[in-house]
Amino acid sequence: MRPAVVVAAARAARLLLPFLLLWVPPACPQGLGGEPLRKTDLVRLLSGLTLTPDELAALIRRTCLRFTPTGRDRADFVALGAGPAVLREIDGCVRRAAAPRPSEAPAPPRRPPLSGVRSGFVLGVGQHAAAGTHPPLPLLFELRDSAGLPVAGHEVALSVTNGRLGAPRVVTDTSGRVRVDVTLGPRVGPVEVKALAGTIERQATLYAEPGLAAQLTLRCGEARVERRISLAPGGAAVLRVTAQDAFGNDAVVTGLQAATGDRGVVQVTFVGTGAGGGLVRIAPGDEGSTSLVVVASRQREDVSVTVARAALSGVTHCP
Repeated sequence: MRPAVVVAAARAARLLLPFLLLWVPPACPQGLGGEPLRKTDLVRLLSGLTLTPDELAALIRRTCLRFTPTGRDRADFVALGAGPAVLREIDGCVRRAAAPRPSEAPAPPRRPPLSGVRSGFVLGVGQHAAAGTHPPLPLLFELRDSAGLPVAGHEVALSVTNGRLGAPRVVTDTSGRVRVDVTLGPRVGPVEVKALAGTIERQATLYAEPGLAAQLTLRCGEARVERRISLAPGGAAVLRVTAQDAFGNDAVVTGLQAATGDRGVVQVTFVGTGAGGGLVRIAPGDEGSTSLVVVASRQREDVSVTVARAALSGVTHCP
């Protein structure tokens, strides 16, 4: 070797010797062995040419990070060449680390118990309506807890005596209320509605009244008049008139009128109404037959009346 070349090589060795003594081969990044990456591991991988960006992103997705990057860390990673794929996996690690484990999920707040004092029917109690109809105002049941707050989404079981429900089970709305769909009757009298929510039971009473008259009934004494009656000459008879609704309940008798086809055979001598219904008094005349028409409560009954000395077979004799 030529002397000048040897001198130059020796001089270069003297200059590089301090750096060679300080250099230590980097340790294998922990993530390559399945452990989460440290910040120094990620910096070395970004600075070197060992992995492609896609391979580095896959490694981060598989092992995740041992640290939580700050904003300054992210800026450094970008400066070192971290692309969108790597940053996306870093963000995913941060989100997974921050998500609570199933056993660590916060328990829902415990709701105060239902209050029997604050719950009950709040509207529609004590109403009167015709049998077979709905009450004029809605019947409302309200459910509240011991804090006085409305309880929404709670099931309420309903039952009724002398009535009909639209649904036996309902759920409270956002105001803690349910509307009870109830039809009164068929009998005239009290209608008892019960609501059960948990251990709370409340009762509301409404009243069914007679409905509109659907038919008339005529009676002579205790006998019901069925289309034909017979009278003896020289006597008199009193017919009692009552009205019934569609369910057979006694209805109010209004506008009572009566007339005969032949006043020479039978004459109407009195028409009147009272608490028990209506009365029609008739007096027989000549022997024979004629018609008797009774009108009340928008209903009509037609009766054939025969005046004869002897009672007729199969015909109601009055009196």
